Amino acid sequence: MTRLTRAESRERTRVLIVDAATDLFLRAGFQVTSLEQIGEEAGFTRGAVYSNFPSKTAMGIAVIDELYDREGDRLEAALDATENLDDWFDALAAWADGTIGEPRWTRLEIELAAFSAHDDVYRAATAARYADMRKRWAALFAARFDGTFPMDPGTLGAIIIALGLGTGAQRAVDPDLPGSDWVELLRTLVGSVTAGVT
Repeated sequence: MTRLTRAESRERTRVLIVDAATDLFLRAGFQVTSLEQIGEEAGFTRGAVYSNFPSKTAMGIAVIDELYDREGDRLEAALDATENLDDWFDALAAWADGTIGEPRWTRLEIELAAFSAHDDVYRAATAARYADMRKRWAALFAARFDGTFPMDPGTLGAIIIALGLGTGAQRAVDPDLPGSDWVELLRTLVGSVTAGVT
């Protein structure tokens, strides 16, 4: 077996801690979960947890960042597998219905926001996450429509984030609300301005 370098070992430890924190935060909640519990779940000491994360807020940020990255990768793979515009929107809608407003995830974001409302590091991390999301959505649309959509991809990315977050907040308390209604709005909009694009 190949021996891990120090950097690889540290990264492996961090991944295991984030995985344990994700499970506990989503299952039990952010505020009631302690760093000690996370360390125990991951199989590490409290010191190992603190050597990777200076605070529970920092760990919460890492968990949410990982959740967004994971879902972003899953969405990109689903969209890449489509062959035409209708399939592309169908894949987007299926992803939205299965992801946006997931109650445990939304509760975690709300808890972390309330717990860290006056924390500059938290606010900066959230702003950076939203900026990354806007860029990612802009890239998806730029790649799909290749300049044929009459709106700046960055502006469209910001609109999509707003629609997704708003839908998620509503759906977290009303699970019967579809997560993909905003996708149908986009499909209609795109259909009205990109006739013939496949």
